[in-house]
Amino acid sequence: MSNRIPFLFRPPHIADLDRMYSILESSLSQFLAVNETSSKNNQLIINKGTVEGYIIDSRYHTIVAEINSKIVGWLSGSSRSEILSEHGCNPGEFYLEEIVVDSAFRRKGIGSSLLSRIPLDNLEAVVIDTPLINEQAIIFYQHNGFLAVGNMPNEFSKNWVRMSKAT
Repeated sequence: MSNRIPFLFRPPHIADLDRMYSILESSLSQFLAVNETSSKNNQLIINKGTVEGYIIDSRYHTIVAEINSKIVGWLSGSSRSEILSEHGCNPGEFYLEEIVVDSAFRRKGIGSSLLSRIPLDNLEAVVIDTPLINEQAIIFYQHNGFLAVGNMPNEFSKNWVRMSKAT
């Protein structure tokens, strides 16, 4: 008998904004100290407008995971050239803007399942940046085949690590 909780995936709706934002804010709040030593250009910004953009902007691939009609995690990213160039990524990559799972639902396969729903057709790699102090995230990405890569500006790399997974 499996211990996995059944979850389903779907595209988000604007009515999901508050819950998506809440999960993001609580997941990242402990890592906002990164901002104290980063330049304004490299600071982690959390606001509802950004999350709303992930929901309504067609340039993003965004998906939510839910259990019993409650959102427990979500992912958003893009392979569009204008988004990739904002993050110093190359054509053929998918930049993962966010992947967050409610802390009460971690270690149940939700994050890995979200990663498996990234559209990989004609892509060479999936790329994400994460704070160096977010050791759990780094271990999660490594467990899912990501490796640290060194193509970040020096100031940014003081507090962040770029990870990439070939597709």
